[in-house]
Amino acid sequence: MKKLIAFLMVLATVFALVACAAPAATPAAEQPAAEAAAPTEAPAAPAAAKPITIGVSLYARDQFISTLEQGILAAAKEAGVTVDSQEANNDTQKQAEQVRTFAAKGYDVMIVNLVDTSTAETIIAEAGDIPIIFVNRRPDDSVLVQGKYAYVGSQEYDAGKMQAEFLAKYFAGRTDPINYVLFMGQLGLENTQQRTDSVKTELTKAGFTLNKVFEDTAKWDRATAMDMMQTFLGTGATFDCVICNNDEMALGVIEALKAGGIDLTKIPVVGIDATDMACESVKNHEMAMTVFQDAAGQGAKCIEFAKLAAEGKLTEQFGWVPFQPVTIDNVADFIK
Repeated sequence: MKKLIAFLMVLATVFALVACAAPAATPAAEQPAAEAAAPTEAPAAPAAAKPITIGVSLYARDQFISTLEQGILAAAKEAGVTVDSQEANNDTQKQAEQVRTFAAKGYDVMIVNLVDTSTAETIIAEAGDIPIIFVNRRPDDSVLVQGKYAYVGSQEYDAGKMQAEFLAKYFAGRTDPINYVLFMGQLGLENTQQRTDSVKTELTKAGFTLNKVFEDTAKWDRATAMDMMQTFLGTGATFDCVICNNDEMALGVIEALKAGGIDLTKIPVVGIDATDMACESVKNHEMAMTVFQDAAGQGAKCIEFAKLAAEGKLTEQFGWVPFQPVTIDNVADFIK
């Protein structure tokens, strides 16, 4: 019994020693408190976009081009773009200088109404890398690089065709040749050529024989057309109608005919543009008809194209604004 008690005491001592040798549990290391997050600054507001600036060079400020210019300015105001509009006074050198100045000022886009369509490449060279929207006077299509150079205007052939359609109705049933007088715009321009060719072509297609009594250029000018018509009247030649490439020349012709005591209801005078004065003349039974060329619409289309070009989004090469015939039947719709 004593031996058993002694054995149990030895065993208890061994367990005690083992328990003392066991390493104490290490308390988990305290994790450092998370550092307070640095305050985050609000992102800076994006800088306001630089307004688009457009340089405009117009061949001259006749009534039609002045209306086109007003269309540009009105559309620019609505679109929030800045326009610097200049007149070249029908001077190719002055127009080139204006374009050079626009480029030096770093304008984003240019709108150019060419003095002479043959100078388009010179204008492009002066503009450097700046996109150009040509308007109303169409350069050769070969210069219209997609995305950079475009043309805004109307299909010129249609204007002469509308004049021909009116005259075909006026002379319906006639078998004798139509003795015509024709005043052309500036020679060498696409609109002069197309308007002149189309009115004659379409009248011939309609079955009429044409007899040219007088045909010359009055360079779009009213006073020049009036003087030339007065000189022609002095010849005493017989004529049946007067066809003009624009309203300014038609109005000059009408002044000459009135001064000569000629009944305007018996000699139709036809023009193109439907300017305010031309529409009043149609209303007063003086000009037989005109063709509405939407000057303000062309101006607005220019700004539309210019914005796209400045933003690198221009894809169209042509912006067409349609013509409309104007006669005594609908002239009230075109009088402001």
